[in-house]
Amino acid sequence: MRIRVGVVGVGRWGRLHARKYSSIPEVELVAVVDINRERAEEVASEVGSRPYYHHHEILGKVDAVSIATPTYTHYTIAKDFLEEGVDVLLEKPMATTPHEAKELEELASRKGLILQIGHLERFNGAVEALDGFLSFPLSVESWRMAPFDGRGTDVSVVLDLMIHDIDLLLHLVPLE
Repeated sequence: MRIRVGVVGVGRWGRLHARKYSSIPEVELVAVVDINRERAEEVASEVGSRPYYHHHEILGKVDAVSIATPTYTHYTIAKDFLEEGVDVLLEKPMATTPHEAKELEELASRKGLILQIGHLERFNGAVEALDGFLSFPLSVESWRMAPFDGRGTDVSVVLDLMIHDIDLLLHLVPLE
């Protein structure tokens, strides 16, 4: 049985999600959603899916969803899908407040659903090579080598980029 997946928000990252899903045999990409009708139609055509223009239109039509919309919309959209029993892959940052993030986490847990945050740096080969290697660092320094490209300007640089560094530290270093 194929998993019915939708992608909400098909700008830069959402388009990538849609392309990846469309290449997985076990996935049926049933919907791409964007408030920009032209973009939704363009991406749907590229990946062989159907365009929608509001996330409410695909409630009840998907088993799982990727949400790659502006941060201020994450909480509301993710909550709508979780309440309907849909597993969620949510681009970071998860929400705009710790309270919203905790509420989403509790909702997913209560319903037995997957709520995965898109911390893709964990799957970087260099990071995977470090897994299990660090035990008690005395200090940590993180450098971003790529030029800033203006993305993620709806949130602070801490929530947009530094959150990767924080996540990697928490992932790689035991907290005992």
